[in-house]
Amino acid sequence: MRWPLRNQIMLPLLVVAVLSIAAVGGVHAWLAARHTQQRIEDQVRGVVSVLTSARFPLTGSVLRQMKSLSGAEFVLTDASGRLLATSLPQSPPPLPSRSALTDPDRIALEQEASIAGRDYFHTALRIAVQQAAAGRQVLHVLFPRDDYRAALRGAIIPPIVVGLASLVAVAAVAHVVAGRIGRGTARLGEELKRIAGGDFTAMKLPAADDEVRDLAVAINQAADRLTMYEQQVRTAEQARTVALLGVGLAHELRNAATGCLMAIDLHTEACGACGDDESLAVAKRQLRLMESQLQRFLKTGKGPVPVRKEEIELGKLIGELLPLVRPAARHAGVEIEWTPPGDELAVSADPDAIGQVVLNLITNAIEAVQAGGDQRADRRRVLVALSRGADGRARLTISDTGPGPASSVSDALFEPFVSNKPEGIGLGLATARQVVEAHGGTVEWSRSSAVTQFRIELPICERGLVGV
Repeated sequence: MRWPLRNQIMLPLLVVAVLSIAAVGGVHAWLAARHTQQRIEDQVRGVVSVLTSARFPLTGSVLRQMKSLSGAEFVLTDASGRLLATSLPQSPPPLPSRSALTDPDRIALEQEASIAGRDYFHTALRIAVQQAAAGRQVLHVLFPRDDYRAALRGAIIPPIVVGLASLVAVAAVAHVVAGRIGRGTARLGEELKRIAGGDFTAMKLPAADDEVRDLAVAINQAADRLTMYEQQVRTAEQARTVALLGVGLAHELRNAATGCLMAIDLHTEACGACGDDESLAVAKRQLRLMESQLQRFLKTGKGPVPVRKEEIELGKLIGELLPLVRPAARHAGVEIEWTPPGDELAVSADPDAIGQVVLNLITNAIEAVQAGGDQRADRRRVLVALSRGADGRARLTISDTGPGPASSVSDALFEPFVSNKPEGIGLGLATARQVVEAHGGTVEWSRSSAVTQFRIELPICERGLVGV
């Protein structure tokens, strides 16, 4: 059975409050009753002491005056029980006097008697009256039970009322506090259900700085972490989907590339004059790179790409790659300017992997200039420069005068599946970063003075060039 948090907080508090107030009220009521009885008895004893020591006759007028002082009724009889005087409005029936006291201090509200339909506490006291003919008389003290009960109620009811008011106040405070905590936890529960449903937006924090607010902060932190995990899972799933689809595509492309190479070789044999044709050489080189490029794309998101390193001269490698992209540059009306290094820069790297990164960045630069639409010759250039950096690393910069990456993707340009090209899938730069970092290098980009620049830095091989 569901046991709401409000009840869990409120009911124990109410039980404790009821028991505490009942105990305190009971003790206070008992003490008030004892105090009231003692006060009445002391008041009656004081009046009786005055009467027993009086040197004037105890007449009905005297007894009625004493009644106004003590609240008790007095009846005076002789030793035989004959009525001598009374404060009652009418003569009472004979009252028992066989248990009469002799000491006024022993008067107590204990024995009861009913006179003319009214209940009294009755005490008989033997007194010696010097003015009387007889030696002794009996003074009957009658205190109305109704007056005694009214006095008790006046002493007991106020603490009970205060106790009940305190109980109501405790119940109200417990209800408010429990309701507030219950509403806070209910809201946290709703927020958790929302997060469980896939909505990871941050919840509004409560105004009060308490434990509920701490829980809300923790929930927002968990939502942020889940957002990050969701993005990672989505990226991994995208990479996995691309890999699965690419298995069949890679097989078909490999067969097609092989067929193209065979056709070019047959054409070269049939037409001997075409053997030195630069276009055919470029086509054959591009076909050989096709399978390696596709395989590297498919490995994006699966950890570092395994590399086969060898010592290569980076300037020579780039010089061999530029003829592969110049036909595309001429077709787009873009000029490629190549600035080789002042000295030879050897690096330990996989030539196919590094070559693919360079080709990808230069191709992107050509497409960026073409997309810019500026027809001025000085604004349709791609600058490729290789130099030795101040930190002893080889630095390759590829600059273009295109419009640059869109602001929506600029912060995540090297992440998989991030691209502002309508036909792009966002794997080229992600693969480039993966390859460069696998070689111990870095790849960065910047834009300044309407020029976009990609910069690759690789450690220089200390052994020098191959064969040296």
